[in-house]
Amino acid sequence: MAEKEVSEEKTELALLERLDLEDMASEGRSVVEKWSAELAKAPAPKQLAVGGAVGWMAGYFTMKVGKAAATAIGGSLLLLQIAHHKGYVKVDWNKMSNDTKSMAGVMKDKLQMNTKSGFEKFQEFAAKNVYVAGGFTGGFFLGIASS
Repeated sequence: MAEKEVSEEKTELALLERLDLEDMASEGRSVVEKWSAELAKAPAPKQLAVGGAVGWMAGYFTMKVGKAAATAIGGSLLLLQIAHHKGYVKVDWNKMSNDTKSMAGVMKDKLQMNTKSGFEKFQEFAAKNVYVAGGFTGGFFLGIASS
């Protein structure tokens, strides 16, 4: 009897956690949609400024995260190569190459599926908010250049 109650409580908690996450996600979407609708009614210079600021931040953080990822991946490959050269590790490079090629193909397929829908959403947003999209694009490239 006690086991059944514990099981039911766990199921209820899992359901509540899932509902809370879904509620939070829908609230976040509604806030962004509301903000976007208000920004679309704003004057063009304000739209350009907001788009430029958000674009600059996105470009800046993209470059910082990209540099950190490249450093981490490059450093790990360098350490692996040194360990292999010193004899600490025996690496089957052919198997590793084949595995990474197949994994890269799977990731490429998944990203293409997500990118198409995301790109279509961006196109719709950009068509409705030309000034914001233009400001974002300029700000993004400035953010990349300034990092």
